[in-house]
Amino acid sequence: MKASENEYKFKVTWEPFLLRPNMPLEGIAKQGDFGPHTPGAQRLINVGRKVGVEFAFKQPRYPYTLFGHCALEFAIKKDPSGSIQTQLQESLFKSYFTDGEYPDVETVSTVAATCGLNREEVKSFISDESNLAAVKRKAAQWSANGVSGVPYFIINDCPVFSGAQEPAAFQNIFAKVAEKYPMPSQ
Repeated sequence: MKASENEYKFKVTWEPFLLRPNMPLEGIAKQGDFGPHTPGAQRLINVGRKVGVEFAFKQPRYPYTLFGHCALEFAIKKDPSGSIQTQLQESLFKSYFTDGEYPDVETVSTVAATCGLNREEVKSFISDESNLAAVKRKAAQWSANGVSGVPYFIINDCPVFSGAQEPAAFQNIFAKVAEKYPMPSQ
């Protein structure tokens, strides 16, 4: 996006998707050897470092992520530009993958406050059963629409690809999507 910012206007939004929709609130303990020394972990660590992400493998549980997704919905309502939402998503990733913090209500609310959101408002929003249910329905709709993993990229309302991609793949798809599905001039 940085390399193409003079050609296109970007607005990034994060949509909810639950990899494990039936995850219990306390998460699930990771079984077997999940530490940073395994071959799969080393591959992830090396790829992450190239883009400034430090995967530390400190958290021993697969997380219940609905509170985080709900906080992201709160963020986009407070700031429709998406900039706070992106900052929050990156901070939540760091909190879990680097710092090893579990994304419970307290952690998510605290992380949201570091992004400029009101901690108590976030805590209230993500603790509300109706907000959680709405986010869960939205995530289920993405699954029903064919999203089966993350990351999943939609550009100009056009699904383009899933999985981590090299920057050149994005630049290529930006041009193709912009040609086929131009955004209305504003």
